Amino acid sequence: MRPPRLESRIRLLIVCFAALIILVVSGIGWIILSDAEDAIHDRYFIKTAEDIVTDRSGATLPAGVTAHADASFLMEKMRLHEIPSAPGLYEIFANDDLTRSVVVRTFFDRLQLWIILGYEREFRLWIAPEECTGNIRVVLADLSTTELSEAETDKARERLLILSALLFLLALGIGQLISQWALKPVRELTRRVLHDRADTQASLLHKDFPSDEIGQLASALDDYRQRLGAALLRERHFLSDCSHELRTPIATLKSALDLLDQAADNAISRDRITERMRRSAQRMERLVRTFLLLARERRPPVSAGSVNIEKIVRSVADELSALHPEHPLKITIQSDREVMHEIDTETLTVLCHNLIENAYLHVGGGLLEITIRSNAESVNLVFQDDGPGFPELPGPTVPGGYGIGLSLVERLCKACGWTFIRGSGQRGGARLEVGIHARYHFPDAS
Repeated sequence: MRPPRLESRIRLLIVCFAALIILVVSGIGWIILSDAEDAIHDRYFIKTAEDIVTDRSGATLPAGVTAHADASFLMEKMRLHEIPSAPGLYEIFANDDLTRSVVVRTFFDRLQLWIILGYEREFRLWIAPEECTGNIRVVLADLSTTELSEAETDKARERLLILSALLFLLALGIGQLISQWALKPVRELTRRVLHDRADTQASLLHKDFPSDEIGQLASALDDYRQRLGAALLRERHFLSDCSHELRTPIATLKSALDLLDQAADNAISRDRITERMRRSAQRMERLVRTFLLLARERRPPVSAGSVNIEKIVRSVADELSALHPEHPLKITIQSDREVMHEIDTETLTVLCHNLIENAYLHVGGGLLEITIRSNAESVNLVFQDDGPGFPELPGPTVPGGYGIGLSLVERLCKACGWTFIRGSGQRGGARLEVGIHARYHFPDAS
């Protein structure tokens, strides 16, 4: 079964609420009208009873009105066990055959009459004051035979019923208008969500809506779409990074396996090949770990202790030099001082590995200068070569091998909170600078 639409539920709630108000107002109006009718009867009957007691009514009594010397006749007439004795006006209700009756004194008596007893015949009993000296002291009126205001009250009840019906129809119309007006921004938001692209390039939804509940929902959808787009972008980067970065260590591992069979009798060569395979496996492990960190939008872990930055850079350079023994590229590493930095070793290794290997792939037979500078705020790693530099193409990333490798470096720096600057060097080649902002210290000169 299809659940009711939100518009139908809103309209139903409004109509039910309006119907409840109409019932309450109609009930209160009915009670007020009944009290007004009773007040008319009471005023007329008291005036008639006073005239009868003082003998000003003439010989003929009005229809349904009887005069008596006392109220004891009520016990036999309508089986009334509680006979009023104090002067005043009393309401008496009885069943149709007058076998049961009750005197209504309080509001609770009236509720009992309406809900439990249900007596229909209504009487008025008037007992004359003590100062009256005539023989007639009690007057009883049967209102079921007396027509005083029934015609007018019936018309008033009809008008009240018609007014209630009109108010109900008005509530239906107002409910329709309110539901359409309230759900108009929801429909517009739904249309925008269905037609806009779910990525970070789509226009922001909350700019077109006021800062109310719908605006908050639109802002939450904007945040969700941005996070979803970022997750999809990280997934695409993960696939491209894996295919690009794991290609070299896998090829190295395969070639080492081929050479291992040829060096079965040479222990020194076998150990060297085994060490090469171990380094390739370690590099793949580092790469996969870094890719997973970036794909999950997590910051790389902080090293448990301080490491020597220059030592890590030289280690990566020596490893890649061993992988490209015949490449004419020359690498120089300069540092103004020895710097011990609290940094994740594998993260810095992946970063240096990408930047140095890019030089092997694209610089040719030139020179790669790596400079490590430190000051009171950061440690800067500058990679500068004398190759062709970057292509003059627009866009945040450079296409080709530079683009994939540098894209990984950029995202890695962003995840770590480092700065990454790309530009041209003094000799026309590429210049890359990484600014590491973290806790570090300089060892003692001793």
